[in-house]
Amino acid sequence: MLEAFYHEGNDDLGCLLLHGFTGSPSEMRFLGEKLAAYGWTVNGIMLSGHGTTPEDMVRTGWKDWARDAEAGVRGLRRHCSRVAAIGLSMGGLLSVYLAEKGLVDAVISMNTPMVLQDWRARLAGLAKPFVHYVAKAEVSGRLAAERFAYGKIPLRPLDSLNKAVPGVRRKLGLVRCPVLVMQSRRDKTVSPRSADILWRGLSGARTERIFWENSGHILTLGPEREAVALETARFLQTMLGAG
Repeated sequence: MLEAFYHEGNDDLGCLLLHGFTGSPSEMRFLGEKLAAYGWTVNGIMLSGHGTTPEDMVRTGWKDWARDAEAGVRGLRRHCSRVAAIGLSMGGLLSVYLAEKGLVDAVISMNTPMVLQDWRARLAGLAKPFVHYVAKAEVSGRLAAERFAYGKIPLRPLDSLNKAVPGVRRKLGLVRCPVLVMQSRRDKTVSPRSADILWRGLSGARTERIFWENSGHILTLGPEREAVALETARFLQTMLGAG
């Protein structure tokens, strides 16, 4: 379930699905299947250093993940006339990055980190020479069964992600394609203030914003997943006329 996935659909719209930091395509699979039912081409890629071990991830960083995302767009462009980037958490940040570069036709950004809830995460750069990993809180129940993610966080890649956020934030005004900003109220990883920062920064784009009241950080597998998929499809149909 953790592997990358691909659903071949029409040659009009391709959906690039981007998972989060230390996660895997498993957290985007449900959404991908729902979007594929509309006849769209869907590609859920695996970002470098993910889906194996935290030790593999240590050797990767933002430049690798950005390169992966750009390659995913190029792959879809070979078959589809338009591409939408749909990302969760770090995947949302990558989606916005792609829009800033003018590479995609629409973005759905889910729980994208502009501000993290835990201030200690912002100290990764200071801690990484002394501490290489920090443990994550254990996850149980349906989310644990459906999602593959590392049980510990490598601090060197986290520092790379932290350093990328300000660069993406500074260039939000470059985005011209439609953007749907989704944010969970119960997100314990990304501060809901992040959605407000995105909303204000995306002044040059047609932007919608939705807050989800009952979901946590993994919005795509939370209790409102069905509604999240419906809103994603509605936005693509409304903004792009995708059939």
